Amino acid sequence: MKLKFLLIAFFTMAMSFAQSNGTLTGTITDKDMNNEPLPFASVSVKGSSISTNTDESGKYTLSVPAGTHTIVFGFLGYQTVEVSVTIVAGETQTSDQILTSTSVQMEDVVIETVRTRNTESALVLEMREAKQITSGISAEQMAKSTDNNAAEAVQRVPGVTIVDGKFVMIRGLSERYNNVLLNNSIAPSTEIDKRTFAFDLVSTSSLDKMVIYKTGSADKPGDFAGGIIAITTAENTSEFTRVNVGAGYRTGTTFDDYLQSEGSNTDFLGFDKSYRPLPNGFGSNATTRIVSDAQAHELPNNFNPTKRTAFLDSRLGFSLGRKINLGGTNNSLFTINSLSYSNTYQDYNRQFTRYSTLNPGETVAPKWFDYQDKTYQNEINTTLFSNWILRLGDNTKIKFKNLFNQKGRNETTVRDGNNFLDRGNDILKNYYLLYQSSTLYTGQLEGEHKLNSNNTLDWVVGYNDLTDNVPDFRRFRTYKQTTDVNSPYIMIDPPASNPFDTGRYYGQLNEYSINNGANFTHTIKRVKGDEELSDIILKAGYYASYRKRDFAAQYYTYIIPGYVPFDRAEQLRRLPLTEVFNSTNVNNQDGWSLREGTNPTDSYKADNTYLAGYVQGQFSVNRFDITTGVRLEQNNQTLDSQTYAGPVNVNNNVTSVLPSLNVGYSVNENSLVRFAYSRTVNRPEFRELAPFLFYDYVNEANLVGNPDLKTAKIDNIDLKYEFYPSKSETVSIGAFYKRFTDPIELTTQIAGNPQFVFNNAKSANNYGVELEAKKSFKGWTNSTIIDRMSVNLNASYIISEVDLGAAAVAQVQKRALQGQSPYIVNVALGYKDEKDFSVNLIYNRFGDRIFSAGDVNFPSIYELSRNNLDMTIAKKVNNTTFKLGIQNLLNDKYRFYEDSNRDEKINTSKDNATSVLKRGTLFNLNIAYNF
Repeated sequence: MKLKFLLIAFFTMAMSFAQSNGTLTGTITDKDMNNEPLPFASVSVKGSSISTNTDESGKYTLSVPAGTHTIVFGFLGYQTVEVSVTIVAGETQTSDQILTSTSVQMEDVVIETVRTRNTESALVLEMREAKQITSGISAEQMAKSTDNNAAEAVQRVPGVTIVDGKFVMIRGLSERYNNVLLNNSIAPSTEIDKRTFAFDLVSTSSLDKMVIYKTGSADKPGDFAGGIIAITTAENTSEFTRVNVGAGYRTGTTFDDYLQSEGSNTDFLGFDKSYRPLPNGFGSNATTRIVSDAQAHELPNNFNPTKRTAFLDSRLGFSLGRKINLGGTNNSLFTINSLSYSNTYQDYNRQFTRYSTLNPGETVAPKWFDYQDKTYQNEINTTLFSNWILRLGDNTKIKFKNLFNQKGRNETTVRDGNNFLDRGNDILKNYYLLYQSSTLYTGQLEGEHKLNSNNTLDWVVGYNDLTDNVPDFRRFRTYKQTTDVNSPYIMIDPPASNPFDTGRYYGQLNEYSINNGANFTHTIKRVKGDEELSDIILKAGYYASYRKRDFAAQYYTYIIPGYVPFDRAEQLRRLPLTEVFNSTNVNNQDGWSLREGTNPTDSYKADNTYLAGYVQGQFSVNRFDITTGVRLEQNNQTLDSQTYAGPVNVNNNVTSVLPSLNVGYSVNENSLVRFAYSRTVNRPEFRELAPFLFYDYVNEANLVGNPDLKTAKIDNIDLKYEFYPSKSETVSIGAFYKRFTDPIELTTQIAGNPQFVFNNAKSANNYGVELEAKKSFKGWTNSTIIDRMSVNLNASYIISEVDLGAAAVAQVQKRALQGQSPYIVNVALGYKDEKDFSVNLIYNRFGDRIFSAGDVNFPSIYELSRNNLDMTIAKKVNNTTFKLGIQNLLNDKYRFYEDSNRDEKINTSKDNATSVLKRGTLFNLNIAYNF
């Protein structure tokens, strides 16, 4: 009974408080755009701190104390409107307003920058209002560049570099130290051998924005050190139909000779339906590991790559957006759908060299091997994107987002040269014939609910499904003696199964994950007399996910058994590639015998259960805006595999308490200072735990996991000053420091060939400074041309040191973090006139970084800095947009050097080049037509 009276009393007090306020609502529209809704306009009560912004539909709702007030409606570049409104307690008043730009010139800016959330000005506003330190890139900014996918676009963000054309490094930290959110749902790791997300799977046409959170907060996942990359796919609410076509010419590739082995008739769709995979029931004798002749003959004889011509790169796309009115007040359904297809080619020549140890007294290390690689790549990428947004009134929004990607990569490498250590002065010609296909589906169902003026609820349910298939990866080596250079090449026959001679490798990864999270936000209105103080915002929520992976690999090797007569064996080794492994010459009597070499470590099963909950509070004290909270994460990671010594069972059950503090100090209306502290973690990835050993043919090295890896812990401190000259401009400078305990590093094991294994180092430090400036040149001079120009500059300078501790076996104990760039520079210079003609130049450079850490046998290898310059020229004519893009205009070399004298820096006149290549300049022409 006491509880009943208490609830009644509480309800009565709440109602009486609510009755002291009334509600002001309405829509703000843009007169210069035919009264279309104006998002992000400001609505405030004059003389108080009561304010809000309009949403994407130009709507606003404001709780205002009873009485007569002056309401101010405004937006930068528009005439401010002041209206006197009388508010009645407990009632709702409506005030719709139409704003007009202040000048004709400003009209051009408004048209380009305020239409949707994916504009530069909207993103700048979001970054300014964010409680964490953030950086980002909008769809509008992506459209100005030659970028076709998210990997190419995100490298324009401060502190970001790209590895292998698809993996993101933030603040010089390896890609494994990042986390990715796709529409508020944790994205899967897309690679077999890395903890990372391949950003080249997502096309820029399907993106609204990408925001990088560089500091932690209780409402974000705690598993990161570099940053959390939040990808938001398109939420455009306008109606459109668009078709685009594109063609690309790459120097050194297009219309040149191209080698590729026979494939499937579905290769053009990005997958192999039936040609390369192992036949059903395929396997060897459990005891002898010999494959029967009948089964061996079922495998295709496709060891001879044939010559053809690389055609133009091609891109096709179709997209549409529709709005469906459902009746009632503000009930509508928006849908955005697109289908894109690309077919690209890439050929390059690569110098690949390895050296023996530099002995005392020697000035130049003797060469181990010296190769010239000719690599031919053909990549098919198909992306289907479908988003649905249901709006029910003003208080409920449901989003259903879907992204499907099918990617196929066909790669042929022919390696010519000498291996002086292993094969004397024989001339070698080695072949690597790879086909890899990956299928990714990711979907999210999201809900946003405004329960009342003080409470909101948002939630997400996500599902990810990933398949990665490597069917029939063929690797074999041939040779001929230098004394008989005119003779045909001879197949090298191994004495037993191994990963690089006469082998066929099959790998299959299947993974799925499900997740669910929800956030409840409660706003406490504070009033002191007639003055309304800043709100206190309390937030709490949870996130749960389950992820399961099944990986299995098999490999088979052709060998010549000892019972085959010498003359017959010599004949088999000298057969041409079209005949050497055909059904006549593969048999268990007097031919090549197919033997299975699969090890117990070549498969593993793993799963991960993640549960997290948090509480967070946000409040203001004078000019300080403070957000603090704590996140509790419980993560249970299991993995099961085998070695010859017995089973390998991993069971990592770790609970982490992760506090965070973000403080903003408002210096004045246009500038603020931020300080942030957070504790985060970095968990091992399945592949890093698995004892599976994989032979990396590109770098002639082995990679193996470590079941004993521990979760790393990171303490993060940031300080940043931000200045906002206008709605689309920003200037900032910041500093950061990170302290790692048990960081996960890729270290070298003593072996005949380089072999890399994941280990926990003892500790590490990472610190640096960042500068960012987005600025228009308008008004700087009397030149109309300069008025139309703008610059986007960001740069980072970073220092790191890792202490390997006991893990430093036969290698330097302290060094820079692997993959860490000491500096990063991005500069974008843009020009746009009133007739929709634009030119953009984008420059990028990063500092020398460790590619692989060395030991007493193998020096560290560094990836040297290079200059990258892209250019885009665009012109819109009526409903058609023409865009000419030039990527890699300078065609600077990719250079990898070993630290031969081990002085922890590279001098190209003293240290040795291990890998040098050029990828060519790509010229793209894209035409988009809007119906």
